[in-house]
Amino acid sequence: MAAIKKVFISHCWDYSDDYEKLKEWADNTPRVTIYDYSISADKKLTGLTNSQLKDAITERIRQCSVFIVPTAVYSSCSDWVGFEIRTAVSMNKPILGVNPWAQKHYSQIVTTNADKIVGWQEKSVQSAIKELTK
Repeated sequence: MAAIKKVFISHCWDYSDDYEKLKEWADNTPRVTIYDYSISADKKLTGLTNSQLKDAITERIRQCSVFIVPTAVYSSCSDWVGFEIRTAVSMNKPILGVNPWAQKHYSQIVTTNADKIVGWQEKSVQSAIKELTK
């Protein structure tokens, strides 16, 4: 029987390729069924005020087992990614930072708050999801 893991993958829509790759890897985790609580470009929450959007994001993070975020510098430049990280921290959610290929500079908010940081490799991400959600 497969274990069930709920993930929230934080990302910037301008860099949705990172989200897509991380989601693919999470979905392919052996012996694990993944439920994705992320807000991807194709699952936008429209027609909400900023306050309502924050409440919706907070509820999704509350339900997740692990919070995943690329360590890319763009993560430091997004107010929404910062809000998501602070929310995950406040809820004591395990945070998995993932270093994109050839990244030379890393997001300080991610590296400071991550419980674990792994390289941009499928097996590393999958192992970390299992480890952080025991």
